[in-house]
Amino acid sequence: MASTLKELAVALSQKQEHFVDCLTNESPILDNMRFEASTHGLWNAYEEVSKINGAGFVDINQPLPEMEVDSSLKKIDLSILGGEIFVPEDKAAVIGTGEYFAKKIPVLLKHAGETAEKKIIYDNFIPYAVDNGKAVSAGAAANCYSMVAVRFIPGEVTGLYSAKNINKHGVLDSTPINGGALYKNADGLLGYGVRIKGYIGVQLANPDAVAAIVNIAADKIPTAEQIDNMLVDARATPGSTYIFCHPKVLSMLNKYKGNVLQTMTGDMDVNRSFAAWNGIRFITSYNFENGTEDAVSLA
Repeated sequence: MASTLKELAVALSQKQEHFVDCLTNESPILDNMRFEASTHGLWNAYEEVSKINGAGFVDINQPLPEMEVDSSLKKIDLSILGGEIFVPEDKAAVIGTGEYFAKKIPVLLKHAGETAEKKIIYDNFIPYAVDNGKAVSAGAAANCYSMVAVRFIPGEVTGLYSAKNINKHGVLDSTPINGGALYKNADGLLGYGVRIKGYIGVQLANPDAVAAIVNIAADKIPTAEQIDNMLVDARATPGSTYIFCHPKVLSMLNKYKGNVLQTMTGDMDVNRSFAAWNGIRFITSYNFENGTEDAVSLA
């Protein structure tokens, strides 16, 4: 069953819950994504459907049509999310090793979450929409923003995690380096270290579930028709589909307020949900570039 990272962490331990809270603190897309267990630990095998011949109507006493599903088997590798933290022995003697790591880990995890979310936006969602012809341009030539509609579908459009590793170590494994004893880092300093590591990924296996509008600027705002078409291209449905964008993009759309852009009170389970477009919720994130994207060339 698909779960958020926080739901997975709560089921494991209070320590894991704290880690994930830090990880998703400034990463609302990552916070609200659903994740499923990969099929083979550090990689996931899945089928991408290319053609469906389903059931049909026939006259009485006539043979039923043959049903078939054409698909191709594909594989996606998970990525490593994590890093190493080091404290020199003299600083550890003054501050205390445990106290030092307790202060530094939340900050570093927040940064890791921001980095992971940027990768999801710019290496996964937007390129997938562009590659499948589901992206349109608002017309800006430089200093651009983007917005993307994603319909999450179990087994098709989803986050992934390694069940094998999560059952042993949790969402994020925190392990003392060298068993917690002194060691020399790459700079030759003696000290103590902790390694934090987790395995997550993103699977996009339905081109009719992700669509985008690129090349947005203050003087090149998407039209209402373009946003409607983006949602049609993603076959958007309330509850499974979100529109992700920078907060400034949502501000640009205020001129549509009272028509198709509705303000909403935030729900506890959907962070930063400020508004909806015909029932499809926005989630804004500062991990979108703030008007510094290069213009995207569309075929």
